[in-house]
Amino acid sequence: MHIQEANDWVIFNNITYQIHQISDFNEMCRNFLEQMHLLMDFDGAVFYYSSEQELPQLRHAVCNSYSERVAKEYLDNYQKLDFSRGLLMGGKSMVYRESDVFSEDERMETECYQRFSKAEGFHHSVHILPAFEGKVLAKISFYRRRGQPDFLYDDVFLLDMFKEHLALRTARYYEDRARQHEKLSIHECEERFHLTARETTILGLLMQGLPNDVICAQLTITNNTLKKHILNIYKKLSIRNRTQLFKMVREYAD
Repeated sequence: MHIQEANDWVIFNNITYQIHQISDFNEMCRNFLEQMHLLMDFDGAVFYYSSEQELPQLRHAVCNSYSERVAKEYLDNYQKLDFSRGLLMGGKSMVYRESDVFSEDERMETECYQRFSKAEGFHHSVHILPAFEGKVLAKISFYRRRGQPDFLYDDVFLLDMFKEHLALRTARYYEDRARQHEKLSIHECEERFHLTARETTILGLLMQGLPNDVICAQLTITNNTLKKHILNIYKKLSIRNRTQLFKMVREYAD
């Protein structure tokens, strides 16, 4: 077993903690691949993921000792030819070695092996497909070069202990992205960003498409005062202009 000593468990627990605590998803992917060198021998790795709307189509790749150009070529042109696409559509979390799916001769004849694994000098591979609620959310691949031994079942067991953590973290990433694309109501903006009553009123008038002079007349305030309120609204909502405001807020009252 790879995780036998107390130090190995410390490393495992630390990697698991970082999966859930690193807020930037790309950085989490990069950190996971780097930290796995502490527990398992491999020569290259790729963390493929997408957006929830596109699954099971993978769109992005975070690489570790693997060509970003080759990973992008795989995503753009060849992933539909990969036998793993059927597994992606299966909706089940799993860890598998490619040598358990194909015989040596069969694997070396596949287009993905010829175009990608062989091109990078990799011969053996093991993969994680983390799934959540019936959807495979990503594909994480580890490779060894020709001349190195194949991955062991100990490696499969090790990766299997990470797959549910990766599934939960990736699902949370997709949920966060979905929320970011949802427009907020005026009331939600007021509550979430702590708008004052005056700022909420002005936000409502802005969302009606009223020009500044009309808003000033309705509220009996100067244009400079209105501009200060608008800048405060933009600052609280972390936006810079009215175009971004209309993308973020629903154009009707609560």
